[in-house]
Amino acid sequence: MSSNETKTPTAAAPSAAVKPARGVVLTERAAKEILRVIAEQNFPATTWVRVGAKGGGCSGFTYVLDFDQNGPTEFDLAYPRLGVNVVVDKKSEFFIGGTILDFNDGLLDRGFQFKNPQATGSCGCGTSFSA
Repeated sequence: MSSNETKTPTAAAPSAAVKPARGVVLTERAAKEILRVIAEQNFPATTWVRVGAKGGGCSGFTYVLDFDQNGPTEFDLAYPRLGVNVVVDKKSEFFIGGTILDFNDGLLDRGFQFKNPQATGSCGCGTSFSA
């Protein structure tokens, strides 16, 4: 390139500039199912849904979904979503940040489904992942 030529800046690829959202995003179906279970189990309205990841499973990590009566601690991040109080511990946030939690009510694969942008691989059943 000669000294008279100017280099045109190139735009970064859109996927490189986009960082995953923080926390866990619930779909309307997932929120509706969580609220149904909270009501069915007579949990208090202040019940939190704890979503996380722990070591194990055939791909390295497994998803954790549980109900928490105590709420977040200093080691957690809280995300209210669609009327549901979601809490994620900070270690899990590193592996599941931006995950979309959906619910499928079909006959063959009924249950919660995790769509994790951080996962580099997953098992066939979708309950474990690698990152």
